[in-house]
Amino acid sequence: MTSRYYEKTPLLKRSFNNGQDGLQFYVKYEALQPGGSFKSRGISHLISKKLLKAREEGTEKVAVFSSSGGNAGLAAAVACRLMELDCTVVVPITTKARMVSKIRNAGAKVIVHGDHWGHADLFLKELMSKESEQGTEVVYVHPFDDEIIWEGHSTIVDEIVEQLQEKGVSLDKLKGIVCSVGGGGLFSGIIKGLEKHKLASEVPVLAVETEGCDALYRSLASGRPVKLENPASVATSLGSPYVVPFAIESALRYGSGSVALSDIEVLRTCFKVADDLGLIVEPACGASLHFCYHPAALANALKIELHEDDVIVVIACGGSCVAYDDLISALDSLSRC
Repeated sequence: MTSRYYEKTPLLKRSFNNGQDGLQFYVKYEALQPGGSFKSRGISHLISKKLLKAREEGTEKVAVFSSSGGNAGLAAAVACRLMELDCTVVVPITTKARMVSKIRNAGAKVIVHGDHWGHADLFLKELMSKESEQGTEVVYVHPFDDEIIWEGHSTIVDEIVEQLQEKGVSLDKLKGIVCSVGGGGLFSGIIKGLEKHKLASEVPVLAVETEGCDALYRSLASGRPVKLENPASVATSLGSPYVVPFAIESALRYGSGSVALSDIEVLRTCFKVADDLGLIVEPACGASLHFCYHPAALANALKIELHEDDVIVVIACGGSCVAYDDLISALDSLSRC
């Protein structure tokens, strides 16, 4: 059985029209993963580990169950297709029809249920219970709250360290990693990876959210975990009501930066990325790339002084939930408000 179901993605140096061309930005292109986002790393890692354990125990019938707003479900479906496993994905009614089709075309059974991810997750667990009663080994795939998933996501740091060294870039020059935060799975994986390489106290991480989906920002500001009643933003992939405790604890332990951007700031960045790089990115991805155009704001958020030969790695997290027309419609709607 293949032990890896994700890809090593490019880390490319990019220039942005930000008024500070000397600062070295390297972009990690996670949209090139089999499932279209970084989630292929952790979710395929979780499923493959659970499958290996089941096979070692002599279990033949294994089925995967995933609750998702979109990208995690697609990652699970693609991984299961590669592993030849049955996969059921439950998504809320807010999930775009385009994404439902993508998950279904990847080979999964898709059920649309509930007003938000929490409702979808509860219904999924009911299905899992019934399937388990029939003797099937069920594998539950949470979108972000699982240490095995973080372990899979941590491979992104392994690659960053290796790729910078291959490019002749000293790790001493790495002054920060920028990533978007929804439930905190990617952030937690990056922290785990930095800890593995003994860089967690040396390389700060900037966690970027959007207003309305800013559970981490509010948690850090209040000094306690904050749960959002109705997370809402154009960055729907960041729409988790809570952030995993490990992410909050790690942000406090290592002094991570935390920023919440407005929807319109993020949308404008998405259009700049389309013009500059020829890429259509989700607002969740645009949130991180925003700081490539605003180095002064980046330095302020990281609370450090940046110099022209300093290196910043930005995680372009990927995602398959948006089309160019969606961005236009969202910007038009906000502009009228």
